[in-house]
Amino acid sequence: MKMIGLVGGIGSGKSTVARLIGRNERVVVIDADQLGHEVLRQDEVKTLIKEQWGDAPFGNDGEICRRKMAELVFSNTENGNKNLVLLNQISHPRITELLNKRLDNARMNEVRMAVIDAPLLLESGWGHLCDGMIFVDSPLSARIARVLERGWTSEEFQVRTANQLPLDTKRKAAQCVIENDCSLVELEQRVVAVMQQILD
Repeated sequence: MKMIGLVGGIGSGKSTVARLIGRNERVVVIDADQLGHEVLRQDEVKTLIKEQWGDAPFGNDGEICRRKMAELVFSNTENGNKNLVLLNQISHPRITELLNKRLDNARMNEVRMAVIDAPLLLESGWGHLCDGMIFVDSPLSARIARVLERGWTSEEFQVRTANQLPLDTKRKAAQCVIENDCSLVELEQRVVAVMQQILD
């Protein structure tokens, strides 16, 4: 089974590209962000986070609120940086465990290729799992527009971007580039072309 990492800047459209890739029946897409959601619902993780930050990151339903958690770890302050390190220490080993289980399942099902869609793929040390990488590029103005639509502020975009590797580093690590500066129809054509190149 071939394993490919999907990388790019915040708001570059990786999720859209991942969805288009997932239409190929020979490919399974593993969404690391979704794995992060699963980890935050684990009782052990909720206990550890409550011990560290009290009720601040929790919603009225008793679940961890990702928006509140983000406010704690992406505050662009010394405390924010410390909180981010602490959260990563709690969550990343557990996300890695789930990721490996998904990959093992894909191998058992004899999937031709697994694509790992992870915002922090290189930062998390998962690059070694991949046989190659696809970099999704998009103009800065489009990236900012997308995150504003998510309800982010420009400051949040800047802080989160600062916590990721430079785009040039991610681009250089990739063997293929998909330019997301076009219509959805054309983007799908570009995705199909790249997938044919990798699978054939």
